Amino acid sequence: MATASEKQAQPTLTFEGWRYSHYFELVDNKGKNVSVRCTLCPGQKLLSTAVNSTANLIKHLRGKHASMKLVAQDPWRNEDISSPSPKQLQLQFLLSKQELDKLVASFIVEEMLPINTVESPTFRKILSKIPITGDRRPWSDRKTFTGYLDECYLKMESELKKTFESLPYLSTTADIWSSHNRSFLGITVHWINPCNFKREKAAIACKRIKGRHTYDVIGFEMEQIHSAFGLSHRITATVTDNGSNFVKAFKMYAPPEPNEEEDNDEQGVVFTDVEELLGTTEGQFSLPPHFRCASHTLNLISCNDIDKWLSSNSDSKCVYRSATAKCAALWTKASRSTLASEIVDEICGKKNDCAYINKVEFLPRCPVPHQ
Repeated sequence: MATASEKQAQPTLTFEGWRYSHYFELVDNKGKNVSVRCTLCPGQKLLSTAVNSTANLIKHLRGKHASMKLVAQDPWRNEDISSPSPKQLQLQFLLSKQELDKLVASFIVEEMLPINTVESPTFRKILSKIPITGDRRPWSDRKTFTGYLDECYLKMESELKKTFESLPYLSTTADIWSSHNRSFLGITVHWINPCNFKREKAAIACKRIKGRHTYDVIGFEMEQIHSAFGLSHRITATVTDNGSNFVKAFKMYAPPEPNEEEDNDEQGVVFTDVEELLGTTEGQFSLPPHFRCASHTLNLISCNDIDKWLSSNSDSKCVYRSATAKCAALWTKASRSTLASEIVDEICGKKNDCAYINKVEFLPRCPVPHQ
């Protein structure tokens, strides 16, 4: 039996599975020995080695071809393996200039980062490490990047208009909100894709609104946005909240009923003051049918019903106000004291986050059972 040192000295690779077997040509197989010819040597000199050993062939390569850079190859996959170790393999990928520009723009817009992010030295250093095709440098200033964003917006707007042209029906939503003492009007479009019957959506407006949010201002701005995208005669309905300004806008600028148009035709010609017509915006456009948000309506109903119920039950009203006062005091204490906030975190497992705020603010909306 072979000793442990002899077993360690025996090669474990055969000629067929050797990584450098492609430098030799198999000539003859004689039992436990094989005859091969080195393709790197001139002439027809044959070399002999054991079937389960490549020691002679390794000795030949080191002695005769030591100056050559030999490349290891997997004989079963017929693919080159990096030498000397597979750990040194590096995955190389290349991006085009257009792909990198689009990825950076998506990152800035979707994460709502300031445009001057592209001027940050660390951000530009990250971009410079991304391998791309051709000679490309990151944007050097926000002005150039702003111009690129404008081009992307115009392209996206053009693609949306083409999509809307092929849709016979769609719906919209509208809302006005305030942030940092500024008001904005947002409009989204929703439709069914005729190819795969999946619901799709797109935001078409986030416009600054100045002045009072009166019904005529809302109606005029919405009509302008609808006309810009060619949606005036394609919208089946628009969903908004129950704000009185929205409700009045859709009531005042509702499309005329077919019966009204027929009555006007029967009455004949109606004379209108041109000066008065040009001096007002009423009657010059019409808004689509209006639907009120069901969730907002249910919320208003629940709040009003709770107020009426508490007003008619004095005992429950006292318990309700006492409970909400304690919750408000607890929230005020936790928001003003770091020690109290840590205690709340230890007991509830939550700090002054949105979940905790919602729990406290939701309590006034829940009626207290009558005792």
